[in-house]
Amino acid sequence: MDNGFKTRIQYIEPDKDRRIIAVSDIHGNDGYLKGVLEQAGYSEQDILVIVGDMIEKGKESLKTIRTILNLRKENPDVHALMGNVEHFQLRIFNENGPDACREFIGGLRWRKEIWGRSFFLDILEELGICLADLCDDNISDVKKRIRENYREELDFLQTLPTIIAMGNFIFVHGGIPTDSIEELQGTDAFPYLKWDEFMNRDVQFQKTVVVGHWPVCLYREDVYCMNPRFDDKKHIIGIDGGCSLNIGAQLNALLIPHAWADMKDISYTAYDDFPRIVAGYAQNAEKGAVEIRYADSIITPLEEKDGIVRAVHAGSGKSFYMPKEWLYQSGDEWHCDNYSAAKLGVTEGDVLSVIREYPMGKFVKKDGVLGWYCPKG
Repeated sequence: MDNGFKTRIQYIEPDKDRRIIAVSDIHGNDGYLKGVLEQAGYSEQDILVIVGDMIEKGKESLKTIRTILNLRKENPDVHALMGNVEHFQLRIFNENGPDACREFIGGLRWRKEIWGRSFFLDILEELGICLADLCDDNISDVKKRIRENYREELDFLQTLPTIIAMGNFIFVHGGIPTDSIEELQGTDAFPYLKWDEFMNRDVQFQKTVVVGHWPVCLYREDVYCMNPRFDDKKHIIGIDGGCSLNIGAQLNALLIPHAWADMKDISYTAYDDFPRIVAGYAQNAEKGAVEIRYADSIITPLEEKDGIVRAVHAGSGKSFYMPKEWLYQSGDEWHCDNYSAAKLGVTEGDVLSVIREYPMGKFVKKDGVLGWYCPKG
């Protein structure tokens, strides 16, 4: 189905000695973007590629776009791609007619209820327009005010390319079926913006394809890890660290020495704002504990004590403990998405990010891997 945007490819011919930094799925976390760029030592000598989904879900969508626009003014080699959330927001904003206007208003109300914030909610707040006052009679005038007052931000989003090709690398938010990308020019862009589980698909490339969209933790069944995932055989790198979606999320920055680099020469850094502790004692890693992922998240709660629930994972039949706050119901089923019940392997002196703290221990992250650090003894 054609969703209104055609595939546009941007070809970049960089100097061979310039480093490329790639980030994706910022999702309105402006502080994370600034934090990871500082951590990466970003400067105007670098090429920065933002692989889509800059907005929505987080608390600072409009602020994030303005930060990116400022970076572009300082460095002409700051490039951004369209993600599926930009595509969706622009589609419902651009469409006219009573049904489209109702969808736009309904979408804003849903985002207010679920996420609290949104790109267009941020704009309404700046304009002093109350969401509760939007209706069929005034939405056309409100959209006109938005277009008049936010021309720079909207023009930036409307003109985002679908694919960036640079040296030995192809950047796209969701995925592509071939690295003969000239075949994709002018086709419907949406399939390449929202390609779920792309790294599990039967694809293989000559060039290295860098994607976001699908949180990398979903690709690993044996460990809950937010670090970029490298597939040397398929020549794909997934970098979505789950910002505003996953427990223990981080913003990953891929560090590519130059546009013709081999995959083996690529490194990364990651940023989060969780408090840090230094481990005071060692803990052995637990093998075989329950690892729950989005596609296999059904559980049966059995009992609760002090905010901790004992449950059974339907997929594996294993019993495990989890914080009650991470339990939710959908229809008649109970779920717990993207969770590890395993004790994390810890060495005394390790630096740990503390995600949450409970009587049964601390749920922590070490080098991108999440799990439990439990009281000694």
